Amino acid sequence: MKKSGPFIVYIALFFVLCLLPALGMAVFGPSPLLANESAPRTPALFSRDGTLNGDVLSDASNYAETRFAFRSQLVSARSFLYEKLLRSSAEPQVVLGKEGELFYASTLDDYSGIGLSDAELRQIASHLKEIQDSLEARGIRFVFAVAPNKNSLIPGAMPGRFPENLTGSNASRLLPLLQKAGVQSVDLHSLLAGRQDLYYRTDSHWTAEGAALAADTLLSALGRDPVFSSGPFAEDGRHVGDLYQMLYPTGSGREAELVYVSGFTYETASDPRGGNAITIRTTSETGTGSLYCLRDSFGIALYPYLAEAFASAEFSRSADYSLAAFEQVDADTVILEIVERNIAQLLPGGESAA
Repeated sequence: MKKSGPFIVYIALFFVLCLLPALGMAVFGPSPLLANESAPRTPALFSRDGTLNGDVLSDASNYAETRFAFRSQLVSARSFLYEKLLRSSAEPQVVLGKEGELFYASTLDDYSGIGLSDAELRQIASHLKEIQDSLEARGIRFVFAVAPNKNSLIPGAMPGRFPENLTGSNASRLLPLLQKAGVQSVDLHSLLAGRQDLYYRTDSHWTAEGAALAADTLLSALGRDPVFSSGPFAEDGRHVGDLYQMLYPTGSGREAELVYVSGFTYETASDPRGGNAITIRTTSETGTGSLYCLRDSFGIALYPYLAEAFASAEFSRSADYSLAAFEQVDADTVILEIVERNIAQLLPGGESAA
C-alpha cells in the first residue's frame, strides 16, 4: 500500500493536468486566437438548415485544439524554451534570424530560388498585360507592384543554414518579363533593398516609412508628385509584430511604432478592422481622381497615403485577380499590389500548375 501511494498521486495529477484545459475553458472561456489564425467553426449538433451536422466531432476537435484554456501561455513558454535552449523556433511558420530579426517561413522558397516555372511566370506577365489592356481600353490607368519579402531585402540577417538564391526567386524573374510585355510596374525591391529600418524586426511587414516610399513610387509611376516619403516620421507607441505574436502570444516584447507626423485628412466610410477590412472606401478633399486598389496585408500601412492622394478610393482584399473582376472597376486608376510570397496566386486558378 505504501508503494502505491506515489503511484496514485501521479495518476491523479496526470488526470488533473489533462482536464485542466477543459476546466479552464468552462471557467475562463476559450483562449484567444494566435496571430494570423482563422477562427475555427464552433461545434454544433445541427447545421443552419436544421440537418444533422456530420462534422460535429471534427469541428469539436478543431475548436478544442485552437481554443483550449491557457494555450497562449503554454505556446509562449514553449517558444521561450526552444529559443533559449535549442536556439530555434518552436513555431514552424517563424524563422529566427540574426540580431532579433524574425522571418516568415512561407518566404523560404522565394529566398532559396524555388518557385514557378518560366512558363508560369510568362503566363502571369501575359495575364497582367491582358488586365492592363482591358483597363486602358476604357481609359483607366494601371500599375502593378510586388511588396518584397523581408528576407529578400536583408538576406544577411537570415540564418546561414538556409541556401540563398534570390536571383532565382519568382519576383526577380517576373520583373523583366513584365517590362518586356509592357506592363506598367514598379521595382520596390531595388527601392527598399538593404534598408533594414523599413521593415519591423518582429513583423513580416514594412513600417509606415517603408509604406510611404512604396506609395510615392506608385504615385510617381502614375505621373503624380511623391509627397509622403520625405516625412517626417516619429515614434508614437509600441508595435507588436505578427511573427512575435506567433511565438509569444502573452509576451511583452515591443518595438517602436512609426507614424507619418503630418497626418491624414481623408475620411473612410468603414474601416472596422484597422485597415484590414475586406473593403475600405475613402474620400479626400485634397486628393484628385479615383482609385481602385487590390491589395493584401501590406496595404494596411500603404492605403492611408493612397487614400490621401485620391479624391475617392476603394481598397479591396478580395484576392480575385481574374480579368472579369477588373472589368467591373469604376475608377480612373487601378493599382494591384501583392506580396512576393503570393505571386503564384496571380496564375489563372490562383495557384501554381506545377
